[in-house]
Amino acid sequence: MTGLIYGQTLQKGSVIGFHNGTFIPNPDVTMNQCISFIKDKYFAEVEKNFPGIKCYLLKGVRGENVDCISFIYLFPSDEVRNKYWKEEGVYTDLGNAAVEKMQPIAEEMNKYGRIVDKYTDWVIL
Repeated sequence: MTGLIYGQTLQKGSVIGFHNGTFIPNPDVTMNQCISFIKDKYFAEVEKNFPGIKCYLLKGVRGENVDCISFIYLFPSDEVRNKYWKEEGVYTDLGNAAVEKMQPIAEEMNKYGRIVDKYTDWVIL
């Protein structure tokens, strides 16, 4: 393929969190409305309140997870992730402070529906 430019590479030691989810919309909410909200508002707040984290949104188009959405959280290192999480499901003080700041956007997310997800963090070797 010509014309493709790859401006970003994944560095050894980076941590990628894959959160595969099912969007359960509220009545009168479409998948596109939810996707727009996540991309345009929610991820901006995550990146602001959890410095060092970069967020990406994916939508399954083929295979087992068709029509599911997935969040990718990219951390430059295990150390950056560990600033916010002590262990699985347990925030550090800094992580708790970030979650508190995220409360208004989390409440706004509830207007769209909810996402049920499973995740795995992966380290690039």
